[in-house]
Amino acid sequence: MKFKVNKSKEAIADSGSMNFIGKSGIYDVVIDFASIAASSGGAESVNFNIDYNGNKQTIWGPYVQDKQGNEISVGANLINKLAIIAGEDDQLSTAEESFPVGKDQEEKEFTIIEQFSDLAVKMRVQEEYSTYKGQIQQKIVIKAFFREDEASAEEIINESEIGVAFAKEQKYADRITYAPSSKGANDAPTPEEVAEWAANGYGRGNSSSSATTAKVVAPKKAMFGKK
Repeated sequence: MKFKVNKSKEAIADSGSMNFIGKSGIYDVVIDFASIAASSGGAESVNFNIDYNGNKQTIWGPYVQDKQGNEISVGANLINKLAIIAGEDDQLSTAEESFPVGKDQEEKEFTIIEQFSDLAVKMRVQEEYSTYKGQIQQKIVIKAFFREDEASAEEIINESEIGVAFAKEQKYADRITYAPSSKGANDAPTPEEVAEWAANGYGRGNSSSSATTAKVVAPKKAMFGKK
């Protein structure tokens, strides 16, 4: 293959020195707010607007309900653990609030989870690459949350030694996933194909996120407590 060297700041930065989150790693972030959104099909997710190194960024979070309103356990468990890290021991509550977002800092209304606002945490994310209609797509997938002192939700509840789970997660901090499309229509891209795609400007203007278009909604169920 032809490999083009990319000397841009984004391409050569170590995960700890970047001003945005674009690589697998564990990051110290402040969650400005977490919002509940729905895909065009009605499935609901929790997305995170964060501050990392003084820069604002949206990380598309896990789906927590399918389009029939049934709980998706992987996403719901992640949110439950974050609730424990946030110090909540009953129910999460939601509210409607407006925030300036995007390049134009336009005010938009969101359904937010109140307990997650202005919350400092450690967040492990993992790069995931797939192919759709001939284009490589990148997702940054949230894998775990920890309290600032490296405590996991289980360690908080059990009052056990802090940092054991965090140390285990560090072993996987630089892991990258190369995944086929969910319906098998596209094979997983190879590491070499992803490297070439990145060296050529991440698709020359194509979006690096494969997150579906989402609209702000109130939850179908009182999954996170009162609205």
